[in-house]
Amino acid sequence: MDTLAKYSLFLSIGLLAYAYAGYPILLWLFSLFSRRISESAGISADTWPEVSIVISAHNEESVIGRRIDNLLELDYPPDRLEILIGSDGSTDRTTRIIRRYRTAGILLHDFSVRRGKANVLNDLVARGRGEYVVFTDANTFFDAHAVKELIKGFRLAPSACAVVGRLEFRTAEGTVNPDSAYWRYETVLKKLESHFGTVLGANGAIYAIERARFRPLPAGTIVDDFLIPMLMRLEGGGSVVFRSSARAWETLPETIRDEFRRRVRIGAGDAHALRHSWRLLLPGHGMLALSYWSHKVLRWIGPWLLIVIFVSNVFLIDRQWGATLLWAQVSVYALGLAAPLLRAVPFIGQVANGAWYFMVLNAALLIGTIKFLLGQAAPVWKATPRTAEIHHVAHGRRTRAKVVSGSQEGGSAA
Repeated sequence: MDTLAKYSLFLSIGLLAYAYAGYPILLWLFSLFSRRISESAGISADTWPEVSIVISAHNEESVIGRRIDNLLELDYPPDRLEILIGSDGSTDRTTRIIRRYRTAGILLHDFSVRRGKANVLNDLVARGRGEYVVFTDANTFFDAHAVKELIKGFRLAPSACAVVGRLEFRTAEGTVNPDSAYWRYETVLKKLESHFGTVLGANGAIYAIERARFRPLPAGTIVDDFLIPMLMRLEGGGSVVFRSSARAWETLPETIRDEFRRRVRIGAGDAHALRHSWRLLLPGHGMLALSYWSHKVLRWIGPWLLIVIFVSNVFLIDRQWGATLLWAQVSVYALGLAAPLLRAVPFIGQVANGAWYFMVLNAALLIGTIKFLLGQAAPVWKATPRTAEIHHVAHGRRTRAKVVSGSQEGGSAA
């Protein structure tokens, strides 16, 4: 029994260490010998292609007006840009607000029955006329040059079927952002994977695809931003690259509970996406398979590996190193649970916050996977409230915000 426990313990530790540290190091080493994609591309004024921006919105009255204003201020030829918004069974003032912008060329598709974001996106893409489709969310805001930068990404990487932009998170002043370090880490990974065109999934807040390569999302899809690029590569090939100069921002969820609920949904969506994209894990897909295994699959089984590590360690507590390791695990978990009390303490507070976020991330992923296996995951969900957005609507003035640079994997962040 001790031998089995020891092998299980060290194998699980090794897999986790590789997923979070070994894989980025391996990518960095590979990138030293790869051809780097240029960061600039010249496109003449008369060659900008037609672009369709699509948004699926459900009960977004607090932000939809500002979002449309933001899109109307984009630095892109107006005659080559269309904005399609699908109201997914909204019961608030969302559709009334959108209708005010009809004269500005905003195309509203009001779906009276709520069917889920994936179904709305399928319909909007089919109705769009653009050569390229830019996906975004109602609570996201673009830099004025964001769409141009996404299109430049296709010019710089002709084999790309999708270009992923960079998302920045803004919190209302005084709001804690526990995952800023995590998103910076994820941004580094995206940049490294972009050298090989193996960025995993996309970022629902800001990414673009070639419309001709789009494949309709299957029923039950939850993490559409991950599955869309994966299905395109599975059926038609192509790379996915990261374009850091294509910038957008949004506010963080209002409470930890809201963020945890979102993470549970992502966990369920990841399990669903794996069922439709598992063939990309086969060795014939080369670097893409390596990235998928390393960046996603090992992360997804991370909660189970943590359980194996703890249980195996209990069987080895009679050894000095085993007792020390178990004490270390318990200490880290206790530190994470105490994070709310330690945030003001220099350095220790940051470590505690990191431990807490790691625990929340894996707990939500575990619950989401279980919900999917039990058939309890639904493709529709309640919109996550954002403190800054609600404050803006309630007081009618701009909220001061702190910017945290990062790149969220949208539905595929875990």
